[in-house]
Amino acid sequence: MLEGNINKAVLRGTKLDEAIESELQLMLDEGYDKSPITHKNLYDRLKNKGYIKGKVSTLSSRKELISKYMKEQIESNGFTEREKQIYVTGKSNKALLEKNKRLEKRVQELECLMDSNTEMLMNIIQEVKLRGKLDVDILLAPHLLRNYKNSKQISIID
Repeated sequence: MLEGNINKAVLRGTKLDEAIESELQLMLDEGYDKSPITHKNLYDRLKNKGYIKGKVSTLSSRKELISKYMKEQIESNGFTEREKQIYVTGKSNKALLEKNKRLEKRVQELECLMDSNTEMLMNIIQEVKLRGKLDVDILLAPHLLRNYKNSKQISIID
């Protein structure tokens, strides 16, 4: 993998800054899912291209630049301010876990709300059927029709 880069000169100073910014721009364009911007990921990409030979600390003087691109990338990714701060300080796993936990809680809330709304809709449909001659069954989405038929069977049993 690095064979083609053996004869390539290691970059320093302004040339390295330009290469870093170029790589960050590529990572930004590729998106968070494919190329999350972290110091380690950037280091690996630069090392694989033969631009640097040292350790991750080679990038420490460019933290502000990397953080700027990190923030830009996660801006469009649905993180809260707290999660963004955690991510930018190098705790990306913790930020992702917090985001995941928050989103799971939101999904549960929405599922409860959907169940409640479906139940209310079933009650409305029952009332419409009792008071009118309208065949409501043809208007229902398949999942609502299943719920309606199930609730009808339950009320017959009661």
